[in-house]
Amino acid sequence: MTSEISSTKKFPGLNTKYWWVEILLGIGFIALSIWFYATPVATYISLAVFFSYVMFVTGIFEITNAIGLIKTSKQWIIFLFGGIIDLVLGYFLIANENLTMEVLPILLGIWFVIRSFAFFLTYSKLKSSSIKNSGWFMAAAVLTLLLGLAVLAKPILGQLTLVYTISFAFFFMGLFRFTLGIKMFKAHKE
Repeated sequence: MTSEISSTKKFPGLNTKYWWVEILLGIGFIALSIWFYATPVATYISLAVFFSYVMFVTGIFEITNAIGLIKTSKQWIIFLFGGIIDLVLGYFLIANENLTMEVLPILLGIWFVIRSFAFFLTYSKLKSSSIKNSGWFMAAAVLTLLLGLAVLAKPILGQLTLVYTISFAFFFMGLFRFTLGIKMFKAHKE
């Protein structure tokens, strides 16, 4: 019980008991990034399906995290809202694969921008808690935002450009989540 209280003070708004969720999401995003980069033509064809499922699963994890935060954070509703959006949008995209292929660049750009704002919120909480090396969190948030805006600015740049931009955005999202999970694990152990 004492470790939960002390780790909650270090990571306000985050439940360090679920550190492994952040690491799994980070590894998953990085793995997807590498796969997207290595197979660009096949990736664009299958990107709609995979993106839909990634959003759906991310929504489940975000909702789980938010429920775990109900007793420890007043901001749990923000995480719950983000998780519900991911879950519902992911389900909608799974059910409408043809539509997803047409609007994929715009949906991805919007999703990356929204995720980057969630990352900025997490960064500000960590910064106020004096977490060392929190600059990596800011860099990942900024790069995810910039790549999301690039996708929105030029959605018709072509399939390969879209795939590579998405690959880099997934990499930085994965790096953010993985690093956050490691920090949460260390705080949970204390």
